[in-house]
Amino acid sequence: MFHRLLLLLILLKLTGGYLNDKVTFKHSGQHIVTKRLLENYSKEVLPRLDVPTQVKLGIYVNSFYSISEQTMDYSVILYLRQSWVDPRLSFKSPDGKLFQMKMGEYYWQNIWIPDVFFRNEKKASYHDITVPNRLLRINSTGAIWYTIKISATLSCPMRFEKYPLDTQRCPLLFESFGYSTKAVNFTWLDNPVDVDKGLQLPQFSLVDKKYHDCTQNYTTGTHSCISIEFVLHRDIGYFIIQVYVPSMLIVILSWVSFWISIDAHPARVSLGLLTVLTTTTMSGGARESLPRVSYIKAIDIWMIVCLTFVFASLLEYAVVNVLARQVRASALIEENDPASKELLKIKKNKKRLGQKKLCFAQIDSNRKRARQVDKFSRKAFPICFIIFNIVYWIAYTTRSN
Repeated sequence: MFHRLLLLLILLKLTGGYLNDKVTFKHSGQHIVTKRLLENYSKEVLPRLDVPTQVKLGIYVNSFYSISEQTMDYSVILYLRQSWVDPRLSFKSPDGKLFQMKMGEYYWQNIWIPDVFFRNEKKASYHDITVPNRLLRINSTGAIWYTIKISATLSCPMRFEKYPLDTQRCPLLFESFGYSTKAVNFTWLDNPVDVDKGLQLPQFSLVDKKYHDCTQNYTTGTHSCISIEFVLHRDIGYFIIQVYVPSMLIVILSWVSFWISIDAHPARVSLGLLTVLTTTTMSGGARESLPRVSYIKAIDIWMIVCLTFVFASLLEYAVVNVLARQVRASALIEENDPASKELLKIKKNKKRLGQKKLCFAQIDSNRKRARQVDKFSRKAFPICFIIFNIVYWIAYTTRSN
């Protein structure tokens, strides 16, 4: 029994020593390794001087939280992923296999880091709550994985010819600030862009991503640059509810005057003025969130045509009213004509009586013509508006940006 216990203790000591080597390397040994790696290390020197350092970039998009038409920019929260190889930071693992170490906070301040900056950035900030949101990993071959969480506001040149049926292309440009292509080159990771599955934008849908090379020549040399272009399609639902349907109903409301009697002056004038003023107010409200660009937009065409229709409805009543007033003037002249009164009293002059009958016939003809204008407008205005809608929606939903 004693011999068995002694043998068991010897085995535990031997295996425990082997396991302790691994545990020591993963914990206290990691500190020793990193200390040795930095003994003769200089972060001002490139990883390799004979060939350019290849830096692979990628991002994980956490959210788009603002897309502004007035300032032509967008804000995004993202994780910037960087990967490169620094042979000076390679080391041997205890079992000879590939081993990866997660470095501690602020270790990135002691090694060479690519000088990546956003060329179209307006403002940006790092995240430090509750700890600095950075991740640095080094494996035994010297390959480095570096991730930073960033909030950034980036410029996005926009065109509004098709607004609000437009598609915007907002770029994100990565460029080396101080190194030319002879020292540092940027390329993409295998999966350059990851997007959070729950990502939602209030007015846009992210429909595509494009990748471009934006390398440029400066006085200091050619600097490596790559870019991602987010293709954002504007959702039309808000504008259907707030702009298109209300303005369409106002145009239809202006046609009600065609069914109102030509003698109901207050009703037809009030209706015409109300629709014109309402359409003008809506037109201004629909454009207040946009910059004052010099070209015409799709929403401008829509509101101008709607205003033209309601204004034409008001003018139509003006034409009808002129005809109606001509009829009344003829009747007034006929009723106040002394010769006509004498003719009615005496009933002697048959020729004058015949002229009076002809005059009243003309009065009826003029009133009938005024009513025919209303009848014609009841069909012409809706048909023209339907034709405009067909042309408008086909043109702006099928034509490319």
